[in-house]
Amino acid sequence: MEGYLAWSLVQVGQIVPIRDWAAITPEQHESLAAFRVRFSEFQEHLDKTMRAIAIEEEDPEPFGAVLAFMEKLGILDSTEHWKLIRELRNSVNQEYEENPARLSELFRQLIAETPTLVGIFERIAKYGVKAYGYPKTI
Repeated sequence: MEGYLAWSLVQVGQIVPIRDWAAITPEQHESLAAFRVRFSEFQEHLDKTMRAIAIEEEDPEPFGAVLAFMEKLGILDSTEHWKLIRELRNSVNQEYEENPARLSELFRQLIAETPTLVGIFERIAKYGVKAYGYPKTI
């Protein structure tokens, strides 16, 4: 997933910022849609992975406790930043193609937050190797 997201990031980086949505080609729309979906799915899978680690280690509930535990492990730099990324994911999926100015800003933010998701993924992978001996498969 991370590799596909990285590929989409390069494609979308050539399109954003979007000044005229009417000038976007069908191929560019396809790239934007793929990036949105890949960002959203990657973020959601990281959510699930963090929950699985937390359950294995401590069984915390609610999810705020999972985020706090991930911060304690050094996987997240900030629970609040993670919540903002999740809000961004939700916003881009709810507002897609309805408000061109807002949508352009959301894609700019997705691009800016992609390295954060990749960094979290890499820290999760390192934790898996250290804690459970899982092979690093990135």
